Amino acid sequence: MTHLKSLAFPLVAVLLVLLAWVAPSGDESPRPPSKVSITQSTYACPAGSVISVSAGQVQPGTSRTASVLPGQEPDEALSDAAAWQSAVVDGPGVIVQQEGRTSGAAGYFAGTAPKAGGGGLVVGSCPGVVDDAWLLGLGSGDQHFSTLILTNLADSTAAVDLDLWGPEGKIDAVDAEGVVIEPFSVRRIRLDSLAAGESELAVHVTRRRGSVSAVANDTSTATFRGTEPVTANTGPSRDQVVGGLVKGAAGRTLLVLNPGTTTARVDVEVIGRTTTFTPAGLEGIRVKAGSLRAVTVPKSAGAGEQALRVTSDEPVAASVRMAPTTQDFAYAEANVPLDGPTIVPVDVGTDVDAPRLHLSTPKGAASVELEAFDADMKPLASSTLDLEAGTTRSVSLTTRGAAYVVVTPKGDVVAAATYVDGDGISSLALRGAPLTTLAPQVRPVD
Repeated sequence: MTHLKSLAFPLVAVLLVLLAWVAPSGDESPRPPSKVSITQSTYACPAGSVISVSAGQVQPGTSRTASVLPGQEPDEALSDAAAWQSAVVDGPGVIVQQEGRTSGAAGYFAGTAPKAGGGGLVVGSCPGVVDDAWLLGLGSGDQHFSTLILTNLADSTAAVDLDLWGPEGKIDAVDAEGVVIEPFSVRRIRLDSLAAGESELAVHVTRRRGSVSAVANDTSTATFRGTEPVTANTGPSRDQVVGGLVKGAAGRTLLVLNPGTTTARVDVEVIGRTTTFTPAGLEGIRVKAGSLRAVTVPKSAGAGEQALRVTSDEPVAASVRMAPTTQDFAYAEANVPLDGPTIVPVDVGTDVDAPRLHLSTPKGAASVELEAFDADMKPLASSTLDLEAGTTRSVSLTTRGAAYVVVTPKGDVVAAATYVDGDGISSLALRGAPLTTLAPQVRPVD
């Protein structure tokens, strides 16, 4: 077992030790940062008796340790860095640390929520240390309640600041600054303890100190029932893509947060199966300064699998709540194009159908290579998909015996995966596996 103190070093700190510091010779002009290989990855997964945690990687690592919080007991069922492993963890959370140059380690959690809490399927990704996280689709009242899950990945106290917005503007939340998370612990915060009675909320988590990961659990017993993990959006921008909208014209709600001080004018395009178009009713949406707006996606957007391109004259954050039935809901989150090999979990430790992969090309034609692997990381099948510019293509990942699929893009591709279990649905925004990071370029000080 790796000495537990090794977990005290957050991913960023470990990477800084490994960076190659290059000084320009005789040239005072700044140089762009270069990429260096990641040799250690650390992430945190929420856990519990109804949650299965899965750990995997793009390439075999040299070692992997899983420490169950708060006592940091090792979990041997998640300790093989050369395999895809799933296990139910007896604790509120687990920290996974993996060694291995460009192994691309990533973790996921899945389960079915109890009916008393809304029920529904849950599939989410396990985040690493975050500097800030923008979370949309949350609530603190009217039968819509959310819990913020903060995990401290190190042996020193961590703290975050929380900013909250609702439809009427920014909320003066109670005790939202300097929220403390004790070393190697999980802190769960019901949002109604900060600001009660809000049916729609957006939250910005800002790391003040320490090593913190953030994810939220969203539940509803209202007209749309269900449970869904909410992971960090890309953050406010003037141009973003919300990928992974499932079939069905009903039950879609676009959520737009404008954290700025000026009213934002937002336009929405649909990236559909054959073309990109602007549907009636989604042009010139006005979002007041410092507020969150919920907009019903009209039938003019079509009923097919699609993505939404959201452009604005002011930076905004966006996501889409999807409730194709009244029994469960999911969130499609704004995401950036894949920047390298990306893991799509197939075996998430629960009895769910193979996921459906959604691929959107907002900028031009592209292609992806798909390669399926079993739990021992042995390749099973591969294929290449060509993607036309400005379209969305969806495929089912149904290779027999597959534990996960690696998606390797060529060109700009925004991707998401959706999972179904009966009436339960969950959506997973896909991001490239952590293979490299940017190293700063420095020069001697005179």
